[in-house]
Amino acid sequence: MAMFTSNGIPIYYETEGKGFPLIGIQGKDSNLDWWHPATRNALADKYRFIMLDNRGTGRSGHPAEEYGIADMATDVVGLMDELQIEKAYVLGQSMGGMIAQEVALQNPNRVEKLVLVCTTPGVARAAFSSQMLELISGKVVLSSPQDSLRLLFPEWFIRDNPALMEQLTKLMQRYPIDQRTASIHDVAYQSFDSYDRLPAISVPTLVIHGEADWIFTPAHAEILAQRIPDAQLLMVPDAGHGVFLQAHERIIERLARFLTVLPLDF
Repeated sequence: MAMFTSNGIPIYYETEGKGFPLIGIQGKDSNLDWWHPATRNALADKYRFIMLDNRGTGRSGHPAEEYGIADMATDVVGLMDELQIEKAYVLGQSMGGMIAQEVALQNPNRVEKLVLVCTTPGVARAAFSSQMLELISGKVVLSSPQDSLRLLFPEWFIRDNPALMEQLTKLMQRYPIDQRTASIHDVAYQSFDSYDRLPAISVPTLVIHGEADWIFTPAHAEILAQRIPDAQLLMVPDAGHGVFLQAHERIIERLARFLTVLPLDF
């Protein structure tokens, strides 16, 4: 098991492939096992793909005290230090996208390019969907992997891809999150707000979002793309919060084009 310590917290990580480092950060309630094998293989084929279990999830430690997005961003930078990586591409999904923003804001000299997938500059910065209001209010309780799948994908995609759903269910059942961590992450992502700081992000940025995402509606992506200088925006029709996997081939191809130019010192 590959572990390092960040501010006294053991953090689990895995690396695959060779090339310029690309750090992938997963979202709330998930761990690095949630990266689908097709995604892992595609990214590891082109980059040194580095994944971690955010604190409180998977095989990483569970801090006694509460923590926020900035603390998890510090863990990412600590992992770079552990692996002696001066600069990396940083890709974050959902809450992982909030962590990725924080990494770029706190340590702009450590990020070569930034990829923000189905994420937000702050949950209150755009109108809530009716489904999101029910989720935040506690009217919707997530008690199974099937519940999580309904957060990620439109019903038609779930219905049309039973084998993929079965595979994802098995991945989600590895190291399920405990209720205390879920509550801490709820507070962390709901209190995160980067809106006023976004113009300070100075690295090339690609924003990817599904047009059918009701967790963070497309307005969140539009705000990110408008406020981050020269950011690029890829909106995927009919895709939900799980846009990375739902539109896998298109996104891998778009990523390859965005990340093609390597830094001169690599």
